[in-house]
Amino acid sequence: MTLEELLDYVAAEYLDDRTEMLDGDPDSLWSDSLVVRYLNEAQRIITRRSWVLIDTGNVDAGRITLATGKVLYPLHKSVLRVFDATYDTDVAPLARATDEQIRQRPTDYEDFVDLSAVTALTPGRPLAIATDAGTRMLRITPAPAAAQNGKRLALKVARMPVCYLDLNKMAESPEVPEEWHMELGRYAAGRCLTMPTIDGEARVLGRTLLTEFNDAVRLARQERHRAEMAPGAWVPATTTAVLR
Repeated sequence: MTLEELLDYVAAEYLDDRTEMLDGDPDSLWSDSLVVRYLNEAQRIITRRSWVLIDTGNVDAGRITLATGKVLYPLHKSVLRVFDATYDTDVAPLARATDEQIRQRPTDYEDFVDLSAVTALTPGRPLAIATDAGTRMLRITPAPAAAQNGKRLALKVARMPVCYLDLNKMAESPEVPEEWHMELGRYAAGRCLTMPTIDGEARVLGRTLLTEFNDAVRLARQERHRAEMAPGAWVPATTTAVLR
């Protein structure tokens, strides 16, 4: 759904406050800017709690440009988790370690990365990353040499939206998957109907809508967990299932 469609949906299905006047301003209780603010808040909630927005190499949130000698790189403010990082045109991701492991002595590295070609203290091609170097901070090792300056890491991340809905871009759609767009409208309507200036009956409906939205957020998280489940490995389960 586009922003225009979402605003029409919220107004027509829940708020019923867009009466056309023969003269003067439209009879609307809630401004479009307020509804858009709540739609964007709904996006933040569902992506932060359910991680429904996962992608690789996003132009704003999923790319790190390496610089000579630099080992710490800030992540975009939308990033919730970095799953892995792939160097430039490689297919396989870099090794994963903790910040503590990366900062230990070189002889301690062999548990998580192969350093047969280059030592950890020699600047060069990145071999491993750590995502716990700080709040939204990525550490790489070894430090990039001049040959790696300007090269990129493509990050697979769970994130919140990068570009939020804007009244100046009515044809744009939310970044969350389309199956959750109506839930964004449900949350926006619920917030509008629970404002202090609204009467009791409408507030009851508003609280119901917010409860339904929270239920949808939990469902979104469950669906993501199911989608990420690995197939189970077959294992003999009885003492008779033994080859002799």
